[in-house]
Amino acid sequence: MMNVLGKLGLCLALTLLMFASVTVAQEAPAPSVDIAFGMDIDRETRELVGETAAFSAGIERITCLTRLKGLEAPTSVTHVWYRDGKTMARVDLNVASSNWRTWSSKRLLPDWTGHWEVKVLDSDGRVLGAAGFDVQ
Repeated sequence: MMNVLGKLGLCLALTLLMFASVTVAQEAPAPSVDIAFGMDIDRETRELVGETAAFSAGIERITCLTRLKGLEAPTSVTHVWYRDGKTMARVDLNVASSNWRTWSSKRLLPDWTGHWEVKVLDSDGRVLGAAGFDVQ
């Protein structure tokens, strides 16, 4: 028969073991990605200029601004630009901190109307986020 101190020690050991199992099983929160489109980036404030999700045909360039939170830095992401489901460009971008803004832009030909989408991929090629816009 186990004495009281032995039972308390066993309970404490089991509690610590259960706590250790729970803390090991927890994962870091998923990174968050905010994606917006506009005409350009203000180089001084690093803010998007002319933010919208609909552009007129004949626009020469569209900029995609991405805010990334929670990535383990340093790393990289890729902006993949699609027009009506067809890959039009891939742009690799460095990420230097866990709260980072980065951008890429795409020059458009006058007849490149339709639905566009940018997918943000992590360094392993997994999709972190996606957003779209239209050129009409």
